[in-house]
Amino acid sequence: MLEHPSYKLASEIRKILTDQLGREFGQTVFITQCSELNIKAEEIKVNDLIRLTPAVIRAIRPSAGDEVAQKVGNQIRKLKVQLELETLKGKEGDSTMARRFADIYVAYGNICQSTGDLEEGDKAYRNAIRHARKADYHLKDAEANIGIGLIFEKADKWDDAIEYLNKGLSISEKVDYPLGIADASRWLGHLEWHRSNYDRALEWLQKGLTNAERTGDDGMIGQIMIEFGLVYSDRGELDKAVEWFVRSIPLLESVRDHRQLSRVYNNIGDSYMQQKVWDKAIENFGKSEEFARMINNQQFTGWSIFNSGEAILNTGDADEAIARGESALRILEPLNDTMGIQGSIRLQALGYAKKKDWAKAEELFGRAMTITEGIASKYHTGQLLYDIGRMLRDKGDKKKAKQNFAEAKAIFEEIGAKRLLEEVSAEL
Repeated sequence: MLEHPSYKLASEIRKILTDQLGREFGQTVFITQCSELNIKAEEIKVNDLIRLTPAVIRAIRPSAGDEVAQKVGNQIRKLKVQLELETLKGKEGDSTMARRFADIYVAYGNICQSTGDLEEGDKAYRNAIRHARKADYHLKDAEANIGIGLIFEKADKWDDAIEYLNKGLSISEKVDYPLGIADASRWLGHLEWHRSNYDRALEWLQKGLTNAERTGDDGMIGQIMIEFGLVYSDRGELDKAVEWFVRSIPLLESVRDHRQLSRVYNNIGDSYMQQKVWDKAIENFGKSEEFARMINNQQFTGWSIFNSGEAILNTGDADEAIARGESALRILEPLNDTMGIQGSIRLQALGYAKKKDWAKAEELFGRAMTITEGIASKYHTGQLLYDIGRMLRDKGDKKKAKQNFAEAKAIFEEIGAKRLLEEVSAEL
C-alpha cells in the first residue's frame, strides 16, 4: 500500500485543527498528542490516525466543547478514508478489490453523514453498493442502503428514507444479518414515531430490539429502549415511558455513553414533568445536565436547562424560567438546533404568559410556531396550539382560546396523544 507523504499528512491535520481551534491551540493539541502517543509529528502515518483521533477528541473537549471535538474527530477520520481511497486509484476495475472498495466507501459514507456532507455521503454509499454487488458482499450492500436512508432522514425526505431503509432491511433479512435488521428497524421505528404512527413505530422497534439483542451490542440496545420510551411518552403512557428509559441506563453506563445518558435522564425528567411531579422532573434534568457537562456537550446542556426551566415555571418562578430559556437559546442558536431553539423560545413565551405580559408572550409563541411549522411536527404544533389557547384563556379571550383548543384536540386525536387529549378536552 502506498503511503501518503508524512509532511503532507501532518500539514493537513494541522489545518483541520487550526481551522477549528485557532493557530496556537490547534498546533499545541497536535504536537502534545503526538508526543504523548510517541508519534513523530512530521513522520506521521495514516495508520497513526487510529490512535491519534480519539486522543485529539479528549484533548479538545474540555475547552472547545463536545460538538467541536466530534467535528474535528470526524474531519480527521474523513481524511484517513480519503487517503485510503487515494492509494487504490486505478484499481476500480479489479474484481478482487471489490470488497475492499465496498468497505471503504461505506466507511466514507458514514463519516460524511456525521459531518453533514450529505451529497458526498450519498455518492459514497452508491459506490459502495456498486462494488458490494460485484462481490456478492451482502452485508455492505445492506449497510450502504441503510446509510442512504439515513441521509434522506437527515434531509427530512422521509418517504425516500423509508424506501432505502426497507431495501437495507430486506437484504439483511435474506442473509440473516442481525445488526442490519436491528439498525434498519430501529430507524424505521424512529421515522414512524416522528410521523406520530405510534403502533407501527412500536412494531418496528420491537423487531429492532430483538435483533439488537442477538448482536449483544449494549449501546444499540440501550438506544432502542430510549426510542420505546419516546413513543410511549407521546402516547401519554408515562409509566411505561419511564420504565423503558430506566431500563436503558445500565446498558448505556456499561459502554460509558455519557451523551445518551444525558439524553435519557432528560427524557425521564420530561416524563415526570408531564405527570406534574416537578421535584423529580427537576432532579432528572439536573442529572441530564451533569452528564452533558462531563463531556462538555452544549446541545444536551441547553436542552437540560430549558426543560428544567419549564418544571421550575410550574413551581411558580416565572423569572427563573425565562432566564433559563434565554440561557438555553444562547447555547443552542449557534448549534442550529431547531427543536432546541423552539423549546427555548416556547419556555420564554410560557414565562411571559405567566407574568401576564401578553404582547411579549404572543410574539414569542409566534416565533415558536413558525419554527414548528417548518419541521412539520404534528405533536409540537398541537402542543403550541394548546399553550396559546391557555394564554388566551387567561387573557380573557375565550372565543380564540376555544378555537385553539379545538385545533389542538383534532391533532391529538389524530396522533393518539392521550394525555394531551385529556387535558385539552377538559379545557373545552
